[in-house]
Amino acid sequence: MKYDLKSVCLAACLTLLFSCSDQAQQNSDQSNSRALTLVDNYSESFSANWASKNAEAMGNLYAEDAVRIVSTRQTPEYGREAITAQFEEDFGGNFDTTEIQATTSKAKFLSSEIVVATGTYSVTDNAGRVINQGLWGNAFKLEGDTLTMLMESAGDSTPDGMRQASLSTPEVTDQPYEGPGANLVNDGVSAYVLNTNTGNFSGVADLFMPEGIQAVSNNNRIIFGRDDILEAINQNAVAGIELDAWSYGYRDLGNSIAIGWGGYRQLDDSGALIEYGLWGNIWEITTDGLKLVIERAGAFSGE
Repeated sequence: MKYDLKSVCLAACLTLLFSCSDQAQQNSDQSNSRALTLVDNYSESFSANWASKNAEAMGNLYAEDAVRIVSTRQTPEYGREAITAQFEEDFGGNFDTTEIQATTSKAKFLSSEIVVATGTYSVTDNAGRVINQGLWGNAFKLEGDTLTMLMESAGDSTPDGMRQASLSTPEVTDQPYEGPGANLVNDGVSAYVLNTNTGNFSGVADLFMPEGIQAVSNNNRIIFGRDDILEAINQNAVAGIELDAWSYGYRDLGNSIAIGWGGYRQLDDSGALIEYGLWGNIWEITTDGLKLVIERAGAFSGE
């Protein structure tokens, strides 16, 4: 059989052209359905690595400079190496015979390479009993067709308030953030605290984007949209509770997107501590300061 070299070369070039075109089209797809597929694929890898207790593989799901904020710890963990060590410790202790499943409630692109998502999770023991469940709100970076975690913010649900065993554990705090963007993040946190403590709940809701998301552990559910967030705040408000909050870190991701994290505590009207924990939020940077895309906060649930 004889081959026409020109025809073979043309066919090869056309194949490469169509392949590149398909890849470019895929990369330009910033639909919510693609974001959901990417996050679900990530969650499947997360669950599989957790089930096999592969700490190194878990760590490789995180960016080199990722931050991990979870309610079983009192302070954030920074960087892939430290996060891997955290998983090694957990898999050798309380979570040695457990499995985890995550469900995505919403996922979307904030830019061509930043995906954010929120959802729920449950941890089960070797008998299939649920031993932990809660909410998460995470930020990812898209690399090719795979997501890498930039910030994990997850916490156990606490609809009845902070567990007494956790509250009895002495509170540990980290260093307040003073790096780039400190004024921006601290102004945002201060506005949230002031509006909460003065009962200006409309002011709290206005700190969210119109389609903002609230995933706060004591609500035990994820709330979508500024109007529903305001309604929930009004319904759940408790008189005599004072909020204090501060930042531990802030990172500008470009394209007017930022992540930040910190701690909080709540005091009753006698000044007694009734709850403390961590928050990890995703913001849009606007001309009016930071506006919440996702708020994720919850009480410390360890002992």
